Amino acid sequence: MALLLTRRAGLAALMGGGWAGGLRAQPNWPTRPVRMIVPAAAGAGMDILGRAVAQGLSEAWGQPVVVENRFGAGGTIGTEALAKAPRDGYTMGVVNSSSLAIAPAIIPDVQYNPLTSFAPLGLGASNDCALAVRANSRFRSVADVVAAARARPGALNWASAGSGSSTHMAGELFRLVAEVDITHVPYRGSPPAITDLLGGQVEMTFNTINALLPGIRAGTIRALATTGQGRDPLLPEVPTFAEVGYPAYEASGWLGFAMPAGTPADIVSTAAEAIRRITESPRFRDIMTNAGMRPRSLSAPEFAAFLPAEIARWTDVVKRSGARPD
Repeated sequence: MALLLTRRAGLAALMGGGWAGGLRAQPNWPTRPVRMIVPAAAGAGMDILGRAVAQGLSEAWGQPVVVENRFGAGGTIGTEALAKAPRDGYTMGVVNSSSLAIAPAIIPDVQYNPLTSFAPLGLGASNDCALAVRANSRFRSVADVVAAARARPGALNWASAGSGSSTHMAGELFRLVAEVDITHVPYRGSPPAITDLLGGQVEMTFNTINALLPGIRAGTIRALATTGQGRDPLLPEVPTFAEVGYPAYEASGWLGFAMPAGTPADIVSTAAEAIRRITESPRFRDIMTNAGMRPRSLSAPEFAAFLPAEIARWTDVVKRSGARPD
């Protein structure tokens, strides 16, 4: 009875706090804290998304959902830990386009299968990138970059947040569609890549909009084009690559949730429904928008159907571009 009252109190807090109401736990689950593995550093987009959902689940279930940051190797360290976690319903994690759709194609020793090692729980957000330069750069447009790259093949360099990341693939896809030779310089995350951009060590970067926003707002960084299907709400003045002459270009990252494959089906369905309701709530959407990401809710079946096409798409880009872990 005490546990039931605790869960009811959690539901009331969830509804009163602006999350979607009506979330239910199984009668005998969870009865202790749940671990959420986030394969990114604190403050990254994945971490913001993971903590928002963890808070909502904690309030709904009356049990703590504790975030554990396990980052490195393009997100594969934390994702591998999720794949190998006990299948008892007490471990879930954030997964993204880098860890599930890109890394297995570009990193030869990934210790999980993106289609069989996980039970998808749903998608929560997408994360557009942008091609950005210093505010005082000689490049004022994508056309300027293309002209300079064609004049001196291989001379221009661009920074990403790491080999196998969505920012890496955004740049590789640009190389393919624009037919230019530019040199990739991978970093261990967005902050050092942006630091070196501002310091003049690299001439441009493909990076996530949420990572670039502080510099754009401060007037030290200029975005030349964004990688999504439509203009980003936070950068409405910046055109998409499609608008500047590359209609086949689209390179948005995405972020979702999963449990280890083999987790009991009733627990997976309960967690998936809870996550779906949270990611469709106004409160969650406000958090994502303010963090520079786009809310994008897909149910567990929709996410499972979406994933194979994403894997095929980025595997093709890796093969055609010759991208490799640097």
